[in-house]
Amino acid sequence: MANLIITNAIVAPMTEAGNFFNGSVRVRDGAITAVHPGASGEIAKDEQVVDASGGVLMPGLINAHTHLYQVLLRAVWEDLELMPWLKRIYGCARVLTPEHFYQGSLLGCIEAIRSGVTTVCEHNFLNPSAECAFETIRALRDSGLRAVFARTVMDSGAIVPDCTKEKPEQAFQRIDALLAKHKNIPQLSFMTGPNTPPINATPDLLREVRRFADDRSIGISAHVAESRSVVEVVRREHGKNGVVEFLHQFGIPAKNSIFAHSVHVSKEEIQILRETGASVSHNPVSNMMLGDGVAPVVEMLRQGVNVGLGTDGAASNHSQDLFDTMKAASLLQKVHHQDAGVIKPYDVLRMATIGGARALGLDAICGTIEVGKRADLILVNLDTVHSQPVNDIFSQIVHCAKAADVETVIVDGEIVMRDRRLTKLDDGKILADAKIANRDLMARVSLLSF
Repeated sequence: MANLIITNAIVAPMTEAGNFFNGSVRVRDGAITAVHPGASGEIAKDEQVVDASGGVLMPGLINAHTHLYQVLLRAVWEDLELMPWLKRIYGCARVLTPEHFYQGSLLGCIEAIRSGVTTVCEHNFLNPSAECAFETIRALRDSGLRAVFARTVMDSGAIVPDCTKEKPEQAFQRIDALLAKHKNIPQLSFMTGPNTPPINATPDLLREVRRFADDRSIGISAHVAESRSVVEVVRREHGKNGVVEFLHQFGIPAKNSIFAHSVHVSKEEIQILRETGASVSHNPVSNMMLGDGVAPVVEMLRQGVNVGLGTDGAASNHSQDLFDTMKAASLLQKVHHQDAGVIKPYDVLRMATIGGARALGLDAICGTIEVGKRADLILVNLDTVHSQPVNDIFSQIVHCAKAADVETVIVDGEIVMRDRRLTKLDDGKILADAKIANRDLMARVSLLSF
């Protein structure tokens, strides 16, 4: 592992609102050992120099909710609301193979790296065979990204194929096998959870999944209140006013829980999120594409709920680009509230960095530039025609910068992309292999009826 010094940088540590400075950052054995305002001082013989040349050095972006394999399903099902769209996504399980998961996930990882993401939470919910999860994890490890693998469970649901329905004990055995094989891997951690309660999770599963998560000391990830149709099921079948309220009786909301979407939640449910310490992954592009609605992000932040940002899968977003997601998150709240100042760019950037880290239980490891944290860093070039002149660095990262402006990506002290060139992966081969996997998957999908 190389020892690094990043010099001549505009450092945005994301530790204090509005704070940035010209300086340098030292990395030794994968950890940040010094953050220097001003000149870097003497450079040690064993230090590899990364000259930032006025670029912005900031924490790597954290994608708090995605389904990486879905890059193979970009723009396949358009103009559908959540439930008919889900029927097709779930139906794919009948033809998805472990090879599809590996090739799609690895391509998704490359897209993530190229857009400045250093950590992903892969919410895994389709498991037609046990090997599908193992192959997704293999792709994550091959990519060099930091990852949280959320292996979730579905035990019911009219649109859920039988090949992906699991009794809790069966699912937990498979998760235990994943944990046993991948223990003590520093850049990989695990979650579990009910996939989309209650439309594919029974009360029995909800009770058991919280017990299992606590026994294994892992967190919970779930799709929560994404559309009105899910809330209607809770009210009709379970007599509760909302999904968060329903989950609360099973102890699902907690400090180690992350709820993706959380679009249709009440003021009372926001209070539950705050009191339990549960986090939310806001996925604005996906929510807009599926016509789900606008999550009450401003209200959550005002109440002290921790919020991260996610792309969701490319089947409901088209990309793994968190720069697009940041801009959408900002502008969507402004137009929804008809208040141009309702959310600040710095707060959006925090959601994409330390907010995501906290949601995934990684805030002691990454999300800010501080001595002692692991070196998950990106260098963003703002010396471009679409970002110059720079008048407000945080607004221009959120509203002007693009994924292609990310020049260097460092994960756990290792340079995985430098000057837009991947250092450890052959992106040409990965793209070619993913195209083959896509053609195979599309041929199989064409034989399905939905």
